[in-house]
Amino acid sequence: MKKTICGEFKWDCAHRLYNVEKTKEENKKIFGKCYNIHGHTYHFFVTVSSLHFPDGSDRVDDGMIINFTELKDIVNKIIVDTQDHYLNLSFGDPILKQLLNWDLKINTMDGETTCENQVGLFWGMLEEPLKQIGCQLEKLKLYETETSFATLKND
Repeated sequence: MKKTICGEFKWDCAHRLYNVEKTKEENKKIFGKCYNIHGHTYHFFVTVSSLHFPDGSDRVDDGMIINFTELKDIVNKIIVDTQDHYLNLSFGDPILKQLLNWDLKINTMDGETTCENQVGLFWGMLEEPLKQIGCQLEKLKLYETETSFATLKND
């Protein structure tokens, strides 16, 4: 049996789905209404265990895997503060050039800005900082809507 803890985070941001290898017409057909810039209130769950105690037991000094405040500080700094009220676009999206001159908060990524791709990106952003403080990233769950989410697990 392994003990874990989980923190929940929320933010609002916008994106659109656009495959740079497809034409505008193909993108509209593939992604439908998600071809347009639109926003979501994301709900993000970060689950960690202890690296110091592989069985998941608590730290000896304070009985915690990690203090929830410390987990929240890390995730807020690395993820929430870099996503909240940003626009996420694919590298090469033709609208990107036009928007860069407007001093907007824009993130770019390889591939489409799907929930699945974003949760993978977030794993890469969080894994090492959490290891540095003795935590193993176990699971990320990112809700794009109330009923649609992507999960990434440490198997």
